[in-house]
Amino acid sequence: MPSEEPEKSKMELIKIYQGNIISARELHTFLKVKSRFNDWINNRIKKYEFQEKSDYTKILVQLVRGQEQYDFLLSITMAKELCMVENNELGKEARRYFIKAEQTLQVIKNNKRMEAFSKLEASKERLLSNIKNIGGTENDYIQIDFEGKMVLFNGKPMEDVELPLILLKGRDFATELTNEGFKAGIADLEEVENLNKKNHKEVRVMIKQNTNMLPENMNPEKPVNNKNIEE
Repeated sequence: MPSEEPEKSKMELIKIYQGNIISARELHTFLKVKSRFNDWINNRIKKYEFQEKSDYTKILVQLVRGQEQYDFLLSITMAKELCMVENNELGKEARRYFIKAEQTLQVIKNNKRMEAFSKLEASKERLLSNIKNIGGTENDYIQIDFEGKMVLFNGKPMEDVELPLILLKGRDFATELTNEGFKAGIADLEEVENLNKKNHKEVRVMIKQNTNMLPENMNPEKPVNNKNIEE
């Protein structure tokens, strides 16, 4: 089973590991399925054409009397579908529970994006202030910030309000590195622009190395605002 399993709360029907993984064996037990586990899960996978890696992962959990015993780590989506096809009260109860868990996860995700967006906006405000302190204008700030975004996205920038969490954090980090340049005595607008472009380029490289994706190939998300956080 997945490591670091959470403590089961009184309201938790079935353990959800790492925020989005369900044990097929535990689900099989909860649903009180009469058929053997292996027969049940293999039948469901074949009948409903679930895909390994995207819907589930098969793992060895232990040896029983010299024979290997496997479990299947399910996505919440697959777990919901398995509950639905059981067509009984336990299945309905578990499905409602998984839907609620998904909603909770989405709220957490949105809150993290809102926090990261607020930090980015604060970093940008500091950049504007620093630029004005060396004689620049708001238009200079707009250009410097935009040129940094152009580098990060290779000429196809995404609006900050639509950035996924990792890009919000990346933009914030690059902007803060530029702000650090003012502490080192940078006082020329062209130098500031070049430094900001350099910092965004380095963040672009880090994102590619750690996610195997380029920023411009990531999908935009719902614009960050209070309404989305509450939903």
